[in-house]
Amino acid sequence: MHQDVQAIFDFSITVREVLGNTLWATLCGLLISLFYVQAFRQVSYSVGLIKSIVMLTMITAFVMMVVGDNLAQAFSMVGILSIIRFRTAMKGAQDFMFLFFALAIGLACGEGLYSVALIGCLLIGVVTMAMTYGLAHSLQEDLILTILRRAAGSMERDYAPILAAHCRRHKVLSMQTSQTKQGPVTQLVYAASLKKGSSREGIVEALQELEGVKQVTLAAEE
Repeated sequence: MHQDVQAIFDFSITVREVLGNTLWATLCGLLISLFYVQAFRQVSYSVGLIKSIVMLTMITAFVMMVVGDNLAQAFSMVGILSIIRFRTAMKGAQDFMFLFFALAIGLACGEGLYSVALIGCLLIGVVTMAMTYGLAHSLQEDLILTILRRAAGSMERDYAPILAAHCRRHKVLSMQTSQTKQGPVTQLVYAASLKKGSSREGIVEALQELEGVKQVTLAAEE
């Protein structure tokens, strides 16, 4: 009876396997974090999440080495990990996906499946990069264009040729007139999507050249 109980909690793994699994988990974690940085290069990425990706890959590999094929240890580990609560808010679904990415690769490294881990890293990373760059070139960013002009200056119809030349689509969101020390001013707010080949600087400079325009701002829509 004593031997049966001892066999349940017995596991064997060499130091060489531990070091090898850990090294591969670290390398794969760094590779995943590189894909993450490239995917969020045009927006912003979290330095904390980069470290978390590498650490999660390594920790998952260690968990798999500890658990091994022991069912009792697997259930014990699930009970321990269920205490953990993640309180950090993620920016979007992609953050979660990269964490799951790291988790899956860590599982493979912990089991010593180095070829599966490396191929999985490269395949998922390449597909992610292809989708990131493909969507960035096919979809145009929605922008908020704000024009501040003198109330007695240029009219809305004066902007139509410029907007038609630079934008795939545009529509007026709001129009507001207010009184200032320099006289009445009107603020026009547009939702616009630039044409391929058009630049933000080009449309802003073209609008600022119109008579009566005091200020032009262009910002990404939240």
